[in-house]
Amino acid sequence: MTSGNSSWVTRDLAHVWHPCTQMKDHETLPLIPLRAGSGVWLEDYAGKRYLDAISSWWVNLFGHANATINAAVREQLERLGQFQFDRLEFQLGQVGESARHQSQ
Repeated sequence: MTSGNSSWVTRDLAHVWHPCTQMKDHETLPLIPLRAGSGVWLEDYAGKRYLDAISSWWVNLFGHANATINAAVREQLERLGQFQFDRLEFQLGQVGESARHQSQ
């Protein structure tokens, strides 16, 4: 694992439970920390790209970072936000750290 990814994985495993995987599996099958997505591609913090072949129905149909969907989501977030955690990590270690520090 590259140094660009390792800090994210360390932070994630310290603060986030991945309900769709066995946590012990991450000892031999490390997480892939994602920095961005565009169309059918995902990118990690080392700049390596991955073809997203396991995404949700909506990403399979419209792609990551779809401009029309992003605009609608921004508008919706102004009224009510919702989040569903699944499979791959997207900076959730940082969110977990922030929540932990705020509760202390």
